[in-house]
Amino acid sequence: MAIQTIVPYSVASDMTELDDIRDQLKDTGHPVATTDIERWIREQDLYTEKYRHRVYVSYSDILMAHKDWIADKA
Repeated sequence: MAIQTIVPYSVASDMTELDDIRDQLKDTGHPVATTDIERWIREQDLYTEKYRHRVYVSYSDILMAHKDWIADKA
């Protein structure tokens, strides 16, 4: 019987470049700047990867941070 291992990092397909995340969040009605995303990464110590001078972070992690940010504003 095979078991799934627990991986402490995001699945590679979930890693998204910061500017792409910013562009996708524009359509939510609660747009953010890239600096906001960078702040969430620092505050929540989110895992990032750098590839060809671009920073990638888990899109799912940023969606959770975005949700919290919206809730704090309300």
